Amino acid sequence: MYKLVASDYYTPFYLKPALIKIILVAFVFNVLAFLSFRITVSPDNLSPIFPDVGFALAAVLIIGRKAISGVWIGSFVANMFSFWDVCKMLDKSLLETILASASVATGVAIGVIISAYLINLVNKGGYPLKNGASVITFLAISVLYCGICSLLCVSAISYWGLSTPNHFVSNWTTLWKGDLIGTILITPFLISWFYRHHIKIISTSLLEAISLGLATVLVCVLIAYDHPNDQYLFILILLWATFRFRIRGVSILASMFALLSSIYGYLGYGSFVVVNSEDSLININPFFGLTTVIALILSGYYSDYLHRKLEA
Repeated sequence: MYKLVASDYYTPFYLKPALIKIILVAFVFNVLAFLSFRITVSPDNLSPIFPDVGFALAAVLIIGRKAISGVWIGSFVANMFSFWDVCKMLDKSLLETILASASVATGVAIGVIISAYLINLVNKGGYPLKNGASVITFLAISVLYCGICSLLCVSAISYWGLSTPNHFVSNWTTLWKGDLIGTILITPFLISWFYRHHIKIISTSLLEAISLGLATVLVCVLIAYDHPNDQYLFILILLWATFRFRIRGVSILASMFALLSSIYGYLGYGSFVVVNSEDSLININPFFGLTTVIALILSGYYSDYLHRKLEA
């Protein structure tokens, strides 16, 4: 229901036991959630990027149903730490903190179950990024996935009195965008790198990959030093990655760009800064999200073209 043939995704031998998979998923989810909680925006301290949600979907697609338990546990523990100080400040009991964390974790689990089922249903159990059409379908389901997760999570937070009621819509919008960016970044990255059957191009060299990485760093540095129009150079870099490294390359460079831009924006540098460092993080999403989506779709169509060319 949730995965292809066992051999289609690479799984190290030490991850074969189900318990190890659950523990690993929970641990990685916690680490990613902790990192996203380090950069939050007002009014209710929500992060503009949630890579843990993207990881959750990828884990279920790759590992299978066992990953759902790890996702729930990881989300529960992460939110216990996140809500602890707020609950103490609001005089919430330990039971209310536990129930709030469990509610959010359940919302994430529901979202990932529905989305993984839909992705596998549409692709008939096949690789979800095999061509341009499947990439578009994946992105469309990702929008639904993030909408479900963010709606259920914000509803739970509001129900337990951990956010201001009149901030519901703004919190949902912020969380939805953060979840979607995290999903666009992390899910294709993990799925593509764990998938065994990608075409290998001999001419794709390590030196070329390093050059792409350095070009991404250079663009981010230029943006940080008040060259706002230089952000559009990233479009050229993504196109380069699209036709040389395809989805794997696009996902890596997009992750680098998001990470560096978030750091610069949080510190108050770069063309994404509008009023303060918090606002700058929110303004990363529209430009970055659109360019990454287009590059992923082009990568899917180009990969399908190469496969058809080899089969001809």
